[in-house]
Amino acid sequence: MGRVSLKGKLLYSLILSVFLMSACSDVEKIQHIEVFFIETFEERENGLFEKSGYVRVNAITSSEEGKNYIKTDSKTIEDFYDLQGNYLNTEVKHITSTISKVTQTGKTKSRNKQFQEPSTILISDEDVENYKAKNSESIEYFSLKSMTEEEKETVKKHVLSLTRNF
Repeated sequence: MGRVSLKGKLLYSLILSVFLMSACSDVEKIQHIEVFFIETFEERENGLFEKSGYVRVNAITSSEEGKNYIKTDSKTIEDFYDLQGNYLNTEVKHITSTISKVTQTGKTKSRNKQFQEPSTILISDEDVENYKAKNSESIEYFSLKSMTEEEKETVKKHVLSLTRNF
């Protein structure tokens, strides 16, 4: 058997060190693309909440977790409707948060734009009406859970097109 030279040992140590360092610095990244609608509520003077309508949402939510931090990035298009289904307004939001696991402190940035025309996609008036008819006029939460990859990509491009200039 041949002896391993000092140069070979150093090369092996370097490769092992790089591998171990990259394994220790693994970052877990997750992205969800969603299309849903949910009821909205307003607080009355007596402190109780009353149903006020619903909101249709297209969303991209990304999270990243490293050894010492957690980052989240949420981009949403939210079309608001009253109880009769009349369109009210649209809010486009981009919210980013970073939390340090070391110092237990965080930072959040929020940017919003208002629009006066419906901007969400893949949820039709018919979807809302069908859901309401099947659920006793209650729209607690409805989601297009079985979106195809093509639909997800379409929603992603659409949301990014409206949040790009923030």
